[in-house]
Amino acid sequence: MSVLTIRAHRRYALRMPARLKGEGRKSAPCLLIELSQQGARLSNLDQVDFRPGDSVRLLTECGTELECTIRWAHDGRAGVRLEQSLHAPELSAMLDTYRRENAAA
Repeated sequence: MSVLTIRAHRRYALRMPARLKGEGRKSAPCLLIELSQQGARLSNLDQVDFRPGDSVRLLTECGTELECTIRWAHDGRAGVRLEQSLHAPELSAMLDTYRRENAAA
């Protein structure tokens, strides 16, 4: 049986290396695997302890720095909500930069 999930914003799949920086902590490497106008999903946070409600900065490979709040975190993965939603052109520019860099590789 399939389950239909309705989301407010379209999510885009990525495999972009990034860093997650919490207040008073070293930045932790992670992998940005989904991005939308209001949030992101991260993986490869194996030995980092983030908790829901933590304020963090997501530093992407393409040079974007996003202020976020941890919504959930477990098993090396986390979901974050962006403090300021990305406008469609900003999101498009990030996706285009990522795709150009990976097409060249």
